Formats: sequence, structure tokens, C-alpha cells
Amino acid sequence: MTIIYFILILGITVFIHELGHFIFAKKFGVYVYEFSIGMGPKLFKFNRKNDETDYCIRLLPIGGFVQMAGEEIEVDEKIPKEKRLDSKKAYQRLLIMVAGVMMNFLLAIVLYFVIGLFSTVSIDNVYVQNISVEGLKDNDKVVAINNHFVNNYDKLALEMTIAGENEFTMTVKNSEGTKDVKVNPIKVGKSNLLYGLDYGFEVNDLTIKSSNIDNLSKDDTIIKINDLEINSYLNLLDALYKINDSKFNLTINDKNGNEKIVTIKATEKENDELKGYSYGFAIKGKKVKGFFEALKYSILKFISVIEQMIFTVFYLVTGKISLSMLSGPVGIFNAVSVYSSYGFFSLISLLCLICVNVGFINLLPLPAFDGGHVLFIIIEKIKGSKVNPKVENMIHNIGFILLMILMVLVTYNDIIKLF
Repeated sequence: MTIIYFILILGITVFIHELGHFIFAKKFGVYVYEFSIGMGPKLFKFNRKNDETDYCIRLLPIGGFVQMAGEEIEVDEKIPKEKRLDSKKAYQRLLIMVAGVMMNFLLAIVLYFVIGLFSTVSIDNVYVQNISVEGLKDNDKVVAINNHFVNNYDKLALEMTIAGENEFTMTVKNSEGTKDVKVNPIKVGKSNLLYGLDYGFEVNDLTIKSSNIDNLSKDDTIIKINDLEINSYLNLLDALYKINDSKFNLTINDKNGNEKIVTIKATEKENDELKGYSYGFAIKGKKVKGFFEALKYSILKFISVIEQMIFTVFYLVTGKISLSMLSGPVGIFNAVSVYSSYGFFSLISLLCLICVNVGFINLLPLPAFDGGHVLFIIIEKIKGSKVNPKVENMIHNIGFILLMILMVLVTYNDIIKLF
């Protein structure tokens, strides 16, 4: 099913983007040779009556295109001048170029509204709960990470991702005022326990997921580490982090309700997979439901994701985020696998996120992107004449080659992360 979800999510994202270009091209009378979803060899093609366009499905579900007359360097004399893209007014060409982005954004807003309408969502600022960090209290409001303003979950997640395994300062606010709290991320390994250590068992929250230790079985529930009561997964990780000795007593309840104590000795684990970080607190927001709240959520969530994209690009340029943190098709496939385990609305949320990402990236004024074409239209209006088509085409081709190189690097990094 992951493969099917992956193809559907990418297919819908690309389809709606190219549909935007297509609709406006047709509206302004541009001759369209082909409307294609996917890249590579053609799998399927059909034509409509009295319509010049070939509608195609291609083998690789990683893109698509609308091929219009007037984009190429060599003029197609078979096509009347008034039907070529390069003969259209500047505002018409600009609308055709940005139409794909507009459609991506519109779809995301509509789907965010659907999510808000049929499920309970959070539209408020972020608050902490389930605390195991000294200095924090339940319902403290997060206002900044390392002096970077935080007003929603997306910005918080981005700032904590940048911090990585490094200690960071979290500024919180409550009825008593504003204060700074130091947070030390705890690295979590594949077993859902501390990274780099083998405990002989894995956990799912406080439940034993698997074990190779005598007297410790699958579905046993952890209730104590030494004499410390454990009532949440965060408490579990925090307790393990604070244990100086690698040997400790684990008190558990088995599936029959019997309490027993098992002695655990952690050993170093080579080639452990870093699954993520634990910060000693959980995040919550004000939960709401209803038509107008869903409408508010759709707008605020869209703005939040756009803001996150802007900061991501800024942090890439300034070096705070490395290329290794970006994801390509392989990374998206893994994300689909994770999101699908949380249900339908989680997958819809991922589709929204990818739609906004694709739209935003295409809006950047870089060669080969829609924003690059818009930039040349703006330059044309400023200088009063069109840019030499050969020069523009060469710049876009170079940009496309660089984009493909970046895609290969990102995909390589995604594959490395799998092992």
C-alpha cells in the first residue's frame, strides 16, 4: 500500500500543478502539444476530439510537464503566431507560469480545511506538557528557541531540528512571566531507547516490543527503573539518561498483572540507527473543531508551512541546514510509510505538505523553475525588450542540469539513511 500511496500523493501533486499551467495556457489560446504526468517513456496516451493536445502517462512518477508552442528556440512554423506562448502578453505568460504554484497552494488550503472540518486540530501557539526537564511546568507557552521566535509547531520543529543533538535555550512564558530553560536533547536509537546502547529489549512507549532477556517478555509494561516510578515514555528516557551505572533494576507488570524485577545491563551497540531525539517534554496546542475553526486552521496552517519553507531556504543559504537534511523521492517514500501508519488524515496532511513544498520551490526565481521564467518576464518588462531566447534557454538548461545533480545527491543521502 505504501507504493500506491506514494504514487497517488506524487501523482496528485504533479497533476494539480501541471493542470494549472494547462488551464491558463488553454484560456489564453496557447497551442499545447502535450500534457504529461510522469517522466520517461510513455505508458499511455489519448486525445480528445477537436483538441490538439496529447494526454500522456509516463513511466517515472517524479514529475510532469505541459509542452507549449513558443517555448522552444526553433519556431514551429506549423503553429500560428497568435497560438505561440512567446507571442502572448507579458501578464498572460506570467499567469501561465505561476498557475501551477497557485493550484498547489489552493489544493493544500482546501485539504487543510477538510482536515480541520472532520478532525480535531490545533490552531493555537505551542505549549509543553509531560515535563521531565527542570524549570518547565505543564502549559508553559513556548515563545522562542535560541532567541528565534516560535509561534507554531512547524517553526518549533524546524528550530529543534537545526539544534540537533546540541543543547539549546527554550524561552517559555506563563502567568509568572518569561524565562529561559536549557534543554539537552537525548539521542534515541532504533530500539526506542538511548542511542548507541543495547539493553536487550525494545520498547513501544512503556510496553516491551521485543526482548532477548529472561523474565522479560513482549507486552510487559515498565513501571519503575530502580526506585523511580515511570509514568511516561519521556520519563523512561530521562531516567535511563541519568543512570550513571550501566546496570539497573527494571520493574515491570506482565500481561497477567504480576509485578517482577529484572536486572538489566546495557552494553555498547555498534551501527545503531539514530531514530531521533527526546527533549524531555511533549507539545500540545489548543484543540478546536467546527466550520469556522477549520477555515481558520487551513489559513494559519498554510501560512505556517510557507514560513517554515522560507526559514528552511534561509538556513540552507547560511549553512545552518546541510543538504543531507533534505529529502527526495526516497525520503518521501519513507515519509509516506510513516504517515500512513497514523491514518487517512495523516496522509492527507503529508499531501498538503508536499503540495506547499512543490509550489514554494517552483516559485523561487531560479533557472528551470517557474519562478525563473517569471524572473525573465520581469527582466523583459524592465529592459523593454525580450531576453535572447537562446540565452534564456541555455540558462534554464544549466539550471535543469544542476537541479538533476542536486536530486541525485539528495537521493543518495536518502538511500544512505536507510542503512
